[in-house]
Amino acid sequence: MPPPDVTPPPPAPAPATGTCESCGSEADDLAPVHRVYVTPAAWDTEERVDVVDDVERWCFPCRSLYPHQPLD
Repeated sequence: MPPPDVTPPPPAPAPATGTCESCGSEADDLAPVHRVYVTPAAWDTEERVDVVDDVERWCFPCRSLYPHQPLD
């Protein structure tokens, strides 16, 4: 029986160099993300999660600390 036809996924885009659109620092590891705003639930409000449509380039520290959605 021949092996199944498996196509490997495309390689991830290489990190870009420039200014992080979250913190403003110069970085050489920028990646495209969607910013996510999270409002925690409270006694008088429900939790809310808003994903921004705009694409921003964030450095590794910002991607590690702040809510975001990576571009796929």
